[in-house]
Amino acid sequence: MTESGAGPLADQERRALAAVCDAMMPRLEPREGDSSRLFELRASDVGLAGAVEQAMTALSARQIRELRLFIRLIDSPLFMLPMVGRASGIAAMQPAHREAALLALATSSLPIVRTGYQALKRLATFLFYSATGDARENPAWPAFGYELPRPAPGRSALTITRVSRQAKLDADVCVIGSGAGGGVVAARLAEAGRSVLVLEAGPADQAPDFDQREIAGMQRLYLDQGTTATRDLGVAILAGSCVGGGTSINWQTSLHLPDFIRQEWADRSGLRLFSDEIFTRALDIVCTRLNVGTSESVRNGNNAPLALGCSALGYRWSEIARNARGCDQSQCGFCVFGCRVGGKQSTATTYLRDAQQTGQATIVAACKADRLRFERGRVVGVQATARDEQGARFPVAVDARTVVVAAGALETPALLLRSGIEHPQLGRNLYLHPTTAVAGRYREPVRGWLGAPQTVLCDEFARMRGNYGCRIETAPIHPGLIALAHPWYGARDHRRRMQSIAHVSAFIVLTRDRQGGRVRVDSEGRAVIDYGVGKLERELLQRGLSAAARIHWAGGAEEILTLHSRKHPLTRSAVDSSAAIDAYSREVGALPVHANHCGIFSAHQMGTCRMGSDHRASVCDENGQVHGIPGLHVADASLFPASSGVNPMITIMALALVVGERIASA
Repeated sequence: MTESGAGPLADQERRALAAVCDAMMPRLEPREGDSSRLFELRASDVGLAGAVEQAMTALSARQIRELRLFIRLIDSPLFMLPMVGRASGIAAMQPAHREAALLALATSSLPIVRTGYQALKRLATFLFYSATGDARENPAWPAFGYELPRPAPGRSALTITRVSRQAKLDADVCVIGSGAGGGVVAARLAEAGRSVLVLEAGPADQAPDFDQREIAGMQRLYLDQGTTATRDLGVAILAGSCVGGGTSINWQTSLHLPDFIRQEWADRSGLRLFSDEIFTRALDIVCTRLNVGTSESVRNGNNAPLALGCSALGYRWSEIARNARGCDQSQCGFCVFGCRVGGKQSTATTYLRDAQQTGQATIVAACKADRLRFERGRVVGVQATARDEQGARFPVAVDARTVVVAAGALETPALLLRSGIEHPQLGRNLYLHPTTAVAGRYREPVRGWLGAPQTVLCDEFARMRGNYGCRIETAPIHPGLIALAHPWYGARDHRRRMQSIAHVSAFIVLTRDRQGGRVRVDSEGRAVIDYGVGKLERELLQRGLSAAARIHWAGGAEEILTLHSRKHPLTRSAVDSSAAIDAYSREVGALPVHANHCGIFSAHQMGTCRMGSDHRASVCDENGQVHGIPGLHVADASLFPASSGVNPMITIMALALVVGERIASA
């Protein structure tokens, strides 16, 4: 219980949080070339401390307790004295001293301190540049020319059901999750004549509901309102939680699983499926239904430098095939917060629509599966909780003799664990494709928020260590996310970098990980993610960072910046020579990239319920059925025997198609 009852914080904690926000985002005196509008903006102008506290409500009770403890620690003179050499809590410090204190916290030798700092820094920087209040525009946006696209007419593809009272539902099959796995399974089983009920934990939003604002998209369409992360915050995780799941908010990169990975998976799992023609056919069917191709992979200002730099260096690159049909380029880039025009071929516009057109499928949104129900060792249904538009909650009981769990590699094992299923491999073998970024500032405007998100891929380094390596792609740029990703080296430095984001191209280094993590559940039944970036993964990230920096330099970048906590840029105006980039590449290739020393992200979660022939080493069999539990299947990235090394959407959908066909034939 808080002192004021207004939010999760007590009054003293609230004052300390306000001091942190004021120190990170103070009013600054503009210098020559600075935007006075941007530099004179301060935390209180956007109600930053209140917005951060409100965002904390999306966290688990455990996370809130830990963050409150950290806030109290940095407001304690005894704690701060050895940390920053001042016997003063953050709220009592002079404003000039707070910045030095925050920088000391960012680079502390104590992992728990770096974790706490990152929690506050990420929330504060994201919200400062994305919060809009009652307006449609954040006051910082005009300084760098960021504008929302013109309104586009949206069309609902699906009929979505909302439960507004206690309910009992029944179907032949209950599918939990409507994303890449759930959508495909629902369509295949509806086509086979089964009555299908799809439960989606996220909101019912479809094209007409997407308003393209970053903050609204993150808080409505992403898991945990975009705050999902590993326990130590070492990896920030982006996952969809909406109708269509990740397919509604991803960047549309549609890649086949490479043959060498398929063979490795077959050997690892003991299942011929992955090397068999059946799986090849499934991949092809999915790509045909999603209209996968390169005809709409228009190269925008963000992707062009990657192609240019790779060509200059002789690195292998290609245009990315995407699931697109009739995209509106004026809207593209904002589709990571939902596509209003239906150009993104998500499951909401393809497979879920196919399922409903059979007359056999019902989709219930804002309805989270709490646990599975069993009788005599067989699954018989689902206990769920639905929310109405006002947030009121209602119990929902579902009767179904077949349940297909496709809630993603984080929520699927959490549901099975909450349901009392015990298996030594359940929740283990979590792969995240740990990803970092290198920003390149170019002389000409890039405007990385406009145009197709990803259209160029460099796979020159895909097999640096056997089947392990990294791929270099681009990330769409929006103010909140780039502010969150950019290290905070001080208020003026961060503001100056944000002022130039229209000129920034962001390359991401996506790494195939060999060392897995684990998903557990806490006392609330929420997923807790333990994952450490292993030795091989650190090496691959470092080598990928070096390569990405070289590509930026060859592409003509004026300045290069990584996401390390210690400032490490390279500016072309200082020295323009091959020796400079050689030295820089060596330096960034030696800097630590784990445990909050560098920004690491994940948009791909895999494993945790892997399939295989050995029931002791795998959770599911070749049909996606959980070993020993008739009627219970998994059909999402949880099934992966190992990380895919490429964007996994097409692989997930192909596996789900195989699972759906085998359930139908049984």
